[in-house]
Amino acid sequence: MLRKLLTLLALFTFACFAKAAETGKLLPTASLAAEVKQVSSPISEPLELRRSKGLRLQKEISGFVIAQMQSMREISQEQLRAQLQAILCPDSDTSSCDCNQPPYVFSNTWGGRRGTSQFVVAYALYLGFLGPQSSITVLEGYERDNSTGAIRRTAVGGSEFDGYFVDFQMVHQFYRPPEIWVLTWGNVLGASGRGVRGRATVYRVKSEAVEVAWNDAKHDNVTAQRNALGWEVDYGDHDLIYGYDPKPYFFDVYAVNHQKRTFSRIVHHHYAPD
Repeated sequence: MLRKLLTLLALFTFACFAKAAETGKLLPTASLAAEVKQVSSPISEPLELRRSKGLRLQKEISGFVIAQMQSMREISQEQLRAQLQAILCPDSDTSSCDCNQPPYVFSNTWGGRRGTSQFVVAYALYLGFLGPQSSITVLEGYERDNSTGAIRRTAVGGSEFDGYFVDFQMVHQFYRPPEIWVLTWGNVLGASGRGVRGRATVYRVKSEAVEVAWNDAKHDNVTAQRNALGWEVDYGDHDLIYGYDPKPYFFDVYAVNHQKRTFSRIVHHHYAPD
């Protein structure tokens, strides 16, 4: 009798695991990771062909995000990001491609049982060479129906940063209507000198569009970060840097009005020379 109970218990446990595997699983990433490795390898190939491969790969990664979310409805934000890391960082372990580097999955409201939830996937796909168009910068908005698990890609942006070494931070997430603000900044890939051309942009990822809320593409040696008010930017004035001016650097702070979904510059500081 005991043996029969143990057998039934084992069968029940196996059925539960089988059901879990059937309805919630992490998809394989090796094939896409191999494509990323190939497209980012520095080999002799026409620029147009390499970018064509990269853009096709971007669409495949978008399809993977949708398939992964549908395959495992209970997937966490961290698990989805880890899956994207496995694809986009094929030669790196988790510790060397972690929370300080793209890819990112941005959302303050993950999942739930009712309504819809919005999230943003952000990363850069480097194409194995330097100069203009040497990377594809991806900022994609997604919406998920929490009751059915249905998911769709709603908007794509970020191409202004193609050819830049780029990073991202989420500034704020708004609701009703949904909107996520993403701070993006970077400097030109492969450039050198006293001043390296850079840019910083805040994107508004809406339900059906990615719009530029604020943009600064005039300056050099740009760094930026989110803060408690909104965001801040350090940069150098190109003409002052190459004119050997003793004070070529500036620091700006922008504050977000959460009720009106607007922003304003509240600090404009001109650094004194050392």
